[in-house]
Amino acid sequence: MSTTTVSSAMISSGVLPAVHRNDIINGGLVVNRENVTAPADAAFTIGELFLHNGEGTPLMSLETDGPQGTRPWQKMVLDANDQGGLAYIVPNDTVQDYIANGKMSFGIQLKTTAATIANARIGILKWTGTADAVTKELVGTWASDGTSPTLATSLSYENTPANLGLTTSWARHVVEDVTVDSDTKNIILFVWTDDGTITASDVIGFSEWQLNPGSTVNAFSQPDTNTVLNQISYYFQYEVYASNGSSSVVIPGAGVANAGTTSTAISYSFKRMRATPVITSSAADTFDHTDGHVTGQLSNIVFHFPSHDTVRATGTTTSMTAHTGLYVLSHANETAFLSKDARIGV
Repeated sequence: MSTTTVSSAMISSGVLPAVHRNDIINGGLVVNRENVTAPADAAFTIGELFLHNGEGTPLMSLETDGPQGTRPWQKMVLDANDQGGLAYIVPNDTVQDYIANGKMSFGIQLKTTAATIANARIGILKWTGTADAVTKELVGTWASDGTSPTLATSLSYENTPANLGLTTSWARHVVEDVTVDSDTKNIILFVWTDDGTITASDVIGFSEWQLNPGSTVNAFSQPDTNTVLNQISYYFQYEVYASNGSSSVVIPGAGVANAGTTSTAISYSFKRMRATPVITSSAADTFDHTDGHVTGQLSNIVFHFPSHDTVRATGTTTSMTAHTGLYVLSHANETAFLSKDARIGV
């Protein structure tokens, strides 16, 4: 009998033996900073890298009484008669391993509540369009109860989705030994319900997303939380910041503040991302000098020349004297945020 020793270094780096491999980042749902609780169709939601596709606007939350101890799970409360579910897009660089292996396998824990949804389905989708430019609108046309939806252009089913019976207890459902073709640019895992008996407030729950190359699915596995945070940050960085203490100051930069209400320009760097991100912030942001000279309000913010790891912000200031030096981005409102989004499909 042979054994595999897993060292702490392997865990912290995310480099695990094949039997422990899980290519879904945040499959254990340990990170949820953005916390989108009412996602529109084709919008990212609870868990940051998971995409909602469906009719209506479900109510999403992250619960902590999952299939193992306090493991989190995504709770989706559907509107009456709606069809919908969650999807995860596998990046092209990861897909190369699947093409080389020729096979893939997927598993997930699912359940419903006392307001029962009878069935769910799992679709393994192939994208043959431009690599890492997957449409977030996966569904072209929703079909009737018990019929899988027609997919958008450049998407196809690589398995034959079938009804999976749901109960009020967690159960693992797997799709194994799926062939991965050489023309596959991205793989999308789509888990949905089209149960025709759905009434308002019916619930479907998702937990323990697991994906690996090969003809069988591994036991659920994920790296430690710090590694998951680093993995997510390659695709999506979301910081909430406030000026109520040094621990909340997260965005250092260097720039020039002009006297009065004329323009100010501040440049700063961030952890390198997959692609040039879409950068947004809350409405009113404050740049404080790190040397304590002045504090001023920066408004009408515009982001210029973003790259994989830098951006320049300009705006108009009030109550700020001319100064060149280091700045930190902070805000009196603890819900203020800065978002850098390089997720696939953005």
